[in-house]
Amino acid sequence: MTPVAIPTRATLDHYRPAWRQVTARITRHLDHGAGHRWLDLEMPAGFARPAAGQFVQLLHEPPSPVLLPRPMSVAGVTTRRGRHTVGFLYAPVGAGTRALAALEPGDQVEVLGPLGRGYPLDAPGTPVLVAGGRGVAPLLFAADELAARGRRTEFVFGARTRGLLVGVSEAKTRLAGIGGRMHVATDDGSRGRRGNVLDALQALAPRLDGPLVLHACGPHGMLKAVALWALENGHSAHLAMESVMACGTGVCRGCPLPRSAESSGRFRRERADAPSLYGNVEYAMCCTEGPVFAAGDLDWSRVT
Repeated sequence: MTPVAIPTRATLDHYRPAWRQVTARITRHLDHGAGHRWLDLEMPAGFARPAAGQFVQLLHEPPSPVLLPRPMSVAGVTTRRGRHTVGFLYAPVGAGTRALAALEPGDQVEVLGPLGRGYPLDAPGTPVLVAGGRGVAPLLFAADELAARGRRTEFVFGARTRGLLVGVSEAKTRLAGIGGRMHVATDDGSRGRRGNVLDALQALAPRLDGPLVLHACGPHGMLKAVALWALENGHSAHLAMESVMACGTGVCRGCPLPRSAESSGRFRRERADAPSLYGNVEYAMCCTEGPVFAAGDLDWSRVT
């Protein structure tokens, strides 16, 4: 019988989470176009500053209209006197987010976070941010963080039609203020280049200094196309994935994504003694090992 590896104290300390559950206060809540809302929450002292690409779990204070919290990607962070105000861009589409949309400044919500792994914004190369629809949210935050590091960004923003370019005018103004450039594409040609984000990316890439490092968020079909293009052309890509995240901490096992052969081998070598919250040899947990994955980490033939 193969002996079971017992995690050491050093191993457990290495994987100890930094998240907290807190009560946050709404400071701003307004329409943001294309059926979306912008929400600002003031966090209590001691809440860690989220990184671009991370998320939190939001839950209404009792009595709540939903049982489970909702994962929300962070779209921006401002800090004053040691307290972070965290911004979110979301669409009221279900019972939980519709109830959230009815809340006003001064109301409170429960927040668990920051959760997951964000974008590696210090990775060498020319940063290119690639957004599809409301996938723009974490990439606006990433653009701010890159600007704070003195790095200019190229921002590719696509949707099926101009009406689905969430907050495009505000995003363009925000980018211009930090020295970034936006490249818009719509499938129907109603704004910007006719085509999808990959068409825009292929047209843009020859004009940029290589290597490129892509940070993307959007529908899984778009992320698959971006990941495969990057792998085929020798660029690195980091993709924020979506999945059903009931807990956000790996406990419920509801957000598995299929590993690539390379990722499976790395898991055997590096995490054989890790707590099971980090998935297994065949599947990664989106909430703890992601939501941001490198292009080579997933088996795209099995991603749905």
